[in-house]
Amino acid sequence: MIPMSNLFSSGDTAKNALAIAAAAHLVVAVLCLGALALDLRPIQGLHPAAKPLKFALAIGLMLGSMSVLVPALSVTSSTKNALAAVLVSTMVVEMVVIVGQALRHERSHFNIEGRNAAAWLVMLAAIVVAFFAFVAIAWLASSRPLSSAMAPTMQMAWRFGLWLLVLSALSGFAMGGRLSHSVGGVDGGPGLPIANWSRVHGDLRVSHFIALHGLQALPALAWLGHRTALLLSSSSSSSPTAVLAVLVVVVVAGVAAVALVLFTLAQALAGRPLL
Repeated sequence: MIPMSNLFSSGDTAKNALAIAAAAHLVVAVLCLGALALDLRPIQGLHPAAKPLKFALAIGLMLGSMSVLVPALSVTSSTKNALAAVLVSTMVVEMVVIVGQALRHERSHFNIEGRNAAAWLVMLAAIVVAFFAFVAIAWLASSRPLSSAMAPTMQMAWRFGLWLLVLSALSGFAMGGRLSHSVGGVDGGPGLPIANWSRVHGDLRVSHFIALHGLQALPALAWLGHRTALLLSSSSSSSPTAVLAVLVVVVVAGVAAVALVLFTLAQALAGRPLL
């Protein structure tokens, strides 16, 4: 176990810090899942543990993805450590506020009533700082080679996933500017199962979700394509044709994901629900 005093100074700091933070968020998600069994007064029609659960899962997945990607960047160890420190600290701040507001039975997002305004401003500041870290990581991953141990198809998947993550700011800041994720109605109305996206008016969370989780979906697709190519190959390595085919699939999927993010964003801003 890494001593807390050395968490941001040891050789494998970036990987360790991001992995530990990811695991901690997944533990929070498990606790929130258990809390759903408690009979508690809802917040905007949802169980108080529902939003912390969703955010703990999303942040845990993002930090877990970054624990693979940041160490693969062609930058100095100090730069990797600094990027990890920014991601971990901003996401911990975000999660602490969300859980704290749920315990107080208050909305965490877009809540500028009384003392809640301070909590919202802290969250907003944290996500703005994180956004600049996302941009820096996307730029470094795209302008410089990634780890030579990473297959070209996986490198392409990571790069598309990172720029999709940057695109999540379009819907994220649109929600922040409106103090609402709904367009053409108020937050908290009838929603789709699990996701709770509005069934009656535009919902910016749809575009936001797709943009955020391309960072997991595209590398998973690249991995699956590579494994399939290996299974179909008679040798221990995929043929150049198979590698090219997987690369094309990843690029097409990446472009389609970008188009879907922009389409669902335009659909939400026009006040139309996903379904």
